[in-house]
Amino acid sequence: MAGRRRLFLKGLLARLWKFLALFGGIWIVAALGFDYLQNVGLLNSFYWAIITLTTVGYGDIAPTTPAARSFTIVVAVSQLFLLGYLLTVITGVVTEESQRRALGTLGTDMRDHVVVLGYSVVGRAAVRELLIEEQKVAVVAENAADVANIRSLADEDRLFVTYGPPGQIDILHRVNITQAHSVIVCAADDTHNLIAALNIRSVAPNARVVVSVSQPELKDTLRSAGVTYVASPGDLGGRLCANAAFRPDVAHAIEDLTAGSYGADLQEFLLSDNTPISRQGLLEAEQLVRRHTDCLLVGYARKATGGDYRTELNPPSTLVLQPQDAILVLGSDANIHRFHKWFGVDQGR
Repeated sequence: MAGRRRLFLKGLLARLWKFLALFGGIWIVAALGFDYLQNVGLLNSFYWAIITLTTVGYGDIAPTTPAARSFTIVVAVSQLFLLGYLLTVITGVVTEESQRRALGTLGTDMRDHVVVLGYSVVGRAAVRELLIEEQKVAVVAENAADVANIRSLADEDRLFVTYGPPGQIDILHRVNITQAHSVIVCAADDTHNLIAALNIRSVAPNARVVVSVSQPELKDTLRSAGVTYVASPGDLGGRLCANAAFRPDVAHAIEDLTAGSYGADLQEFLLSDNTPISRQGLLEAEQLVRRHTDCLLVGYARKATGGDYRTELNPPSTLVLQPQDAILVLGSDANIHRFHKWFGVDQGR
């Protein structure tokens, strides 16, 4: 990637200037010393010195006196030292760059990706689900020891991993947050999540921000800070358990539909002027969707005053769908695939 190459070259040049300064100093001393001992003129001496130091050795200018020959031996030995020093510098830079790349500290040039800040239980589940849905993901783990394990989940072009405090501005820039379409904040500490959400809004005001908190009372605070969606895994888990106690199949259905690997999915599509069911009544739209794809249209979302979308399941039959509405479509993987081909747009809003 271009950004990584720039950082590598910058690091290499920062180390090479010492070598170049040493090489230049030895070249000048060698040229002046050879001119003093051999008296062939400064231009010829500088020519002889660079030919000797670079091991080209044409032999058109050669030492003829014992003193000049002894001096040439010293220059040749110094050239071996310079070569070893140069190899050490290059090896050090390459090794350091490899280590930084392995830990993700060089950053990423990903665009239109999802950033996951934190790799707690929620973060692990979110990353797995996003990869199943074939999203590009950048992850910030709080522990450097987690980086290698996370990187093994997918190829480098789909998954970038680094580590550090999730809410720090420099960490946010490392995952190229200004080019991300969504950010999931799910560190283990709610305070860190709150700080991260505020910092995200300051550097990426257009990103969709989803925050997971263990304390439900923080929901209003986060929503007032501009967070798109606030999830409380404890609340959700509690509701699933309550449902499972007296209507277990409902709980199973909800759990299955939130797992991309189940074989069926509930997906969201944004209507435009060109999509097949724009400006259709709900009954006509349901018939078209069923006829062409065998999917079910189970709900929709419409932008309210202030810009937020309001979701409604099982809407009234009098509804007329408009461009910029989002529809919720339920179907098996095969039916969803047919819907994609027929509808002509990717899922998501």
